[in-house]
Amino acid sequence: MEDEEIRNPQEEPWEERTLNLLHHSKIDQDFARTKALKSGKKKHKVRRLMKRPMAIPEVIVNLQDQTLRESALRSLSTFLLEKREEDMANYHRTGFFLYHSCSTMAILLQEVLAFFHFLADGNLTIRASKRVVNVLTLFQCIAANKETRLKFVKSCVPNFVIPLILSENQLEYYQNVQAVALSVIGILCQGREPTVIQWALESHMVEVCQISIKNGSELSKVIGMHILEAILQVDSGLSYVCSPTCHDLLKKLMKTFFHLVTCLAVDQDFSPRLLFHIIRCYILLCNHVRGCNVVMENLPHSMTDDSFSELTLEFPLIGRLRQQLLLSVCEVDKCCRD
Repeated sequence: MEDEEIRNPQEEPWEERTLNLLHHSKIDQDFARTKALKSGKKKHKVRRLMKRPMAIPEVIVNLQDQTLRESALRSLSTFLLEKREEDMANYHRTGFFLYHSCSTMAILLQEVLAFFHFLADGNLTIRASKRVVNVLTLFQCIAANKETRLKFVKSCVPNFVIPLILSENQLEYYQNVQAVALSVIGILCQGREPTVIQWALESHMVEVCQISIKNGSELSKVIGMHILEAILQVDSGLSYVCSPTCHDLLKKLMKTFFHLVTCLAVDQDFSPRLLFHIIRCYILLCNHVRGCNVVMENLPHSMTDDSFSELTLEFPLIGRLRQQLLLSVCEVDKCCRD
């Protein structure tokens, strides 16, 4: 068995494979770096495994041979992890090749469907999980390419990623699979293109994000918040979440946020960046009259008192966002009284 397959799954650079691919994630990286310094951990760096330039079309063709497919997926995934940092032109070109090459998308979808059988049978292995993560890494590349993004959405292939996110498998390693699956959706939504956001709404991605934020790992919660923010920054997305027909959904979001803020007030070192994103979502919801009213009714007391005073001193940006939220709520409350 190769070194990569026997390596401890927890040593994988999961943030580099997921969150760091999203626009505006530098603040999350800064929060994570501060947390790592406080805990004495070093930030993991992506291993450079490629020793020579790859003939990408040749490796893509190897996907059609079942005996070579696993190795080809691993090689392509490693190549993409390197190129997205040092050579974005090659990264995007690879996404174009992947989508338009003969039968490649069908093969990748077949890999995802095969992984579902592992989940259903309860025979999930680390090797199978790594294999589907490599497939999802290729999906990330296709989603990031503006020439293939909309075609990717219209092909309905991203819809097959959603069950990976919603699976209730309790294996610790599977949480990382869910984070990578979420990042595919995050990359699709981050451009806030109307067609993509409409797909996200029709595919119930707000509901999926609420479940991920409630039950997922810390990394999955943060990526779910990124997706939710992208949707809320588009008028159609904000109107959807705040519409009377989605009253129960909005209440579930408020309940989830309330629980997380309460927990974060007790353990403020757990995830300052999660608090940052929750406040941002509160602020975005306040841009809609009904959303703001619901936020006012469900805002945790720890958000209005001095529970986070030490944290806001350490992270002034969170303090400024909190003040912006309180001003938004107070202004609406004042207008309602008048």
